[in-house]
Amino acid sequence: MPAQPTFTSQPSSLLHKHLKLLREANRRHKWLLAGLYLLLCALLGLLLVHEAMQRQQQALDSLASQLQADINTHIQLALATLDHASTLLQQQAADPTPSLRDFAGLATARQPFIDYLGWQPRIRAEQRARFEQQQSQQRGQVFAIRDYWLTRNTAGQDTGNYVPAPPRNDYLPLLMQEPSPPATLRAMQGLDLLHDPILGPVLQQAVSQGSVQLSPPCRIGQHWHLLLLQASYSASPPSPNPLVRSEQLQGVLLMSLQLDRLLATSAPQYDGVQVTLLAADGSRNPLSGSHPAADDNSLLPMQSARLHPALSTTGYRLQLDQTLTWQQLSAPLLALGLAANTLLCYLLWLLAAQQQRQRNIRRRAMDHLHREREHASVTLQAIADAVVTFDTAFRIQYLNPSAGMLLGPGHRSVIGQNVRQLLRLGHEFARPGSTDPFTQAMQTRDSVYLPDSSYLTRNSGEKLLVEGCVSPVFDQQGRLLGAVLTLRDTAPRRQHMLAALEASERRLRQHEQELARVARINTMGEMASGIAHEINQPLSAIVSYCQASLSLLQEEDPDLPLVCRAMQNAANQAQRAGQVIQRLREFVSKRNQHQSLLDPNQTVSNALALLEYELQSHDIHLEQYFSDKLSAVYADNIQLEQVILNILRNAIDAMESVHPWGRLIISTEQDATRVRIMIADNGPGIAAALQDKIFDPFFSTKPNGMGLGLAICQTAIDNMGGQILASNRPSGGAQFVIDLPALTTLTAPAVAGEQVS
Repeated sequence: MPAQPTFTSQPSSLLHKHLKLLREANRRHKWLLAGLYLLLCALLGLLLVHEAMQRQQQALDSLASQLQADINTHIQLALATLDHASTLLQQQAADPTPSLRDFAGLATARQPFIDYLGWQPRIRAEQRARFEQQQSQQRGQVFAIRDYWLTRNTAGQDTGNYVPAPPRNDYLPLLMQEPSPPATLRAMQGLDLLHDPILGPVLQQAVSQGSVQLSPPCRIGQHWHLLLLQASYSASPPSPNPLVRSEQLQGVLLMSLQLDRLLATSAPQYDGVQVTLLAADGSRNPLSGSHPAADDNSLLPMQSARLHPALSTTGYRLQLDQTLTWQQLSAPLLALGLAANTLLCYLLWLLAAQQQRQRNIRRRAMDHLHREREHASVTLQAIADAVVTFDTAFRIQYLNPSAGMLLGPGHRSVIGQNVRQLLRLGHEFARPGSTDPFTQAMQTRDSVYLPDSSYLTRNSGEKLLVEGCVSPVFDQQGRLLGAVLTLRDTAPRRQHMLAALEASERRLRQHEQELARVARINTMGEMASGIAHEINQPLSAIVSYCQASLSLLQEEDPDLPLVCRAMQNAANQAQRAGQVIQRLREFVSKRNQHQSLLDPNQTVSNALALLEYELQSHDIHLEQYFSDKLSAVYADNIQLEQVILNILRNAIDAMESVHPWGRLIISTEQDATRVRIMIADNGPGIAAALQDKIFDPFFSTKPNGMGLGLAICQTAIDNMGGQILASNRPSGGAQFVIDLPALTTLTAPAVAGEQVS
């Protein structure tokens, strides 16, 4: 039965169809719509910027008004404070400095924008020398009435320095600054205010008019300052004549206001608002107490608002600058405008796509039909399988070139012939009355595969082994239209498979021969290394005994019994070498080990006797803890002794790093079924990364080691039914444990009659 069509969910299907419709619009229409959308967005942007600029200007004007009112209020507070200080000065007939100091501290605490307050006395020319001397004694350093000369350096920056004031009739030096200001303001002490190019005119105006005067803003260090000056006279009230009033001058009350603090305490903090001080010559001076304005390279414009009445007597103006930011644009208006622009362009795009779809449907239908025909034709012409189609009346409608080659010569015009008569299919062991695959596929309406060992009979009588199937074809309503027969000649594939199988078997035999040759070479190398390793231990013992005998014979009174015992031990080791060779020969010939009942304590003692000279020459302290209730074990005496010797020699080599404090500990113990021989040292131990590799063949940590010692030891112990374990001691050093099966009542009958060696 044909598969029933499935449907996707309704929302996703509609969305997919809608997007597909929009993609069908003409490219020229898309470019025009894109240009229209950008133009509308540009107009919307201009509208948003204009609206935001109006709102920003209103906010700046409101902020300027508030800042103007606050500054005027603070200046009035400063004038009231200065007037109170003047009253306090008139009430103090004696030294007014202490009272003014207390009052200045209280005033600056309540009004942070006041830097300092001080009384500056008038000094006449005849008083200058004595005055400077008194001030030098009080200050502990040289004091002089000075002038400030303003210069310009090579970089175009205004700089200046203090120089002693020239002789004059009168001086008004800056002395009192309470509370004590920072170092940049204290450096002004001694400045002749009366003749300063900036403060002098203001001071003279305050003296002549008898009123408080406000100086122009002065940049001292990193901050801008305003100075309030009020003259004090010897007569009250002073003379209305300016010349007489100048002679009646006693001094000046001076108050310093920091403009940055004045702004910080007056105006709220707005991000992006820059307060700039504008001079009469048009120069701009940003104030450090305000927030910096946005980058001048911003795409959005900058708005400004000026404080006209503020500081009007000084010729300076304050200006507020703020660059319009993207965040200030109206988000609702932006969203509404974008939505309107998008909707308009979308409707125009949809209309253009609908028109284009009607034109594309006809073109795609023709292209699809042509493409399907070409694809099917090329595929059927190129494949190696034979394809034959026929209708419900079994009349052949189409066959590809491979089918013509399979049928043989004489089958060029077969269209319309009966497929069952043209293609005579059969198979071995066919049952009588079985339905042909063509009819069966029509009846079952399902694919029918040809049975195994099917063959096609040509007109010449030749039989070709084939495989294939017959599949029915349906229309959109599920009605049967016919069927398709596919055939494949299996003879070439079978021949290829047989040839590949023979080649694979040939390569396998060659590989097995090569592996056998390599195995023989590896076996010879391992045998040579094993013989060298096993013979090296008794030869080393012989050399040690012979060297000891030579050393004893060279003494003045040689110990001949000891020499004889050493030579006898050397002879025993020579016999031992012969036994090792005999064991290797037996191993090669696959003979069993010479196992017998052994006393483990005696075997360990025999190995220690062979290493007695080496232990003494290396200054190694030996500790032995043998269990006196140790069962016998069933093992090869020579191989077990060789294993113990190999482990002991490795321990001696490892303790070279702690010479002469080497410590070798050998102990034996037993539980219910196992006997253990434990050998420990106080050397550097085994590296954690190497603990799993030390028993591998040809792995060695010694520079000239062959890496077979512990591998041979492990093999020998495994043949005895035991195992070797290696670990590190908690106190330092390595420990090897030889674990062997103990002789129990179950194993005793099997070894009856053996002697314990």
